[in-house]
Amino acid sequence: MLAIEHVQTYLRQSAFQRYEAVPVPPFTLFFHPVRIDPHTNYAIPDAAVSGDLQAVLGSVRQVFASRRRYARFEFIEQCAPGLAPVLRANGFVEEERTALMVCSLRAAAPVPAAVVPGLVITPLGADADLGSVRALMEVQQRAFDMDDDPQVSESDARQFLRWLAGTTLFLATLDGVPVAGGSLMPPIAGLAEVAGIATLPEFRGRGIATAVTAQAVQSAFERGLEYVFLTAADERAGRVYERVGFRQTATALAYIDDRA
Repeated sequence: MLAIEHVQTYLRQSAFQRYEAVPVPPFTLFFHPVRIDPHTNYAIPDAAVSGDLQAVLGSVRQVFASRRRYARFEFIEQCAPGLAPVLRANGFVEEERTALMVCSLRAAAPVPAAVVPGLVITPLGADADLGSVRALMEVQQRAFDMDDDPQVSESDARQFLRWLAGTTLFLATLDGVPVAGGSLMPPIAGLAEVAGIATLPEFRGRGIATAVTAQAVQSAFERGLEYVFLTAADERAGRVYERVGFRQTATALAYIDDRA
């Protein structure tokens, strides 16, 4: 069985690969080189922490403020069970509570998704056509309510590919129209994250997200990985992932400074 601490270690090491890391023990702060939105700038505990952290959290706030970011934490609740109460006592509020789900090839073979007529899922690697990458980015931005009418340039697409080096992207088209996407993040120690599963609102409920997730999982196991994990934003998303073989294992939390 996969130890949940392994997932927390993966998330920390993955952040080290992509972000600027600033140690403020017992935390490490991670900053995106360009973007300032909270979801790409956050702190992760180095180990289970609790107790009087007022002075440390003051330092965390100062470092985030110096970079014009809001102080924010992401962590697995079971790996730091005493942290959430301390954050709340020091002016942080719960921003997200999501189900962390794991799929294991040892437990059972991945469940194939039902065939969706007209659906084509294309893997996109480092040499991907920029038009396809742009289409994927625009689908994800619309699906995640980031932008109703995204305009992604070729420069944006190149930067996106560089930022996600080693990631396999998946673009889903239905009768030639881009409708969904997702990604399989780079593996670390036999584990990888499935992320960014998104379907345009008008195409939901057709099994498309299930099919994209299933292909990402199949890709992971074909590469010899033992486990993949993801986070489900709500029960509906969780049911989609359960169809592919994921099971809830823990709870992922995000806390943000109340002044945000």
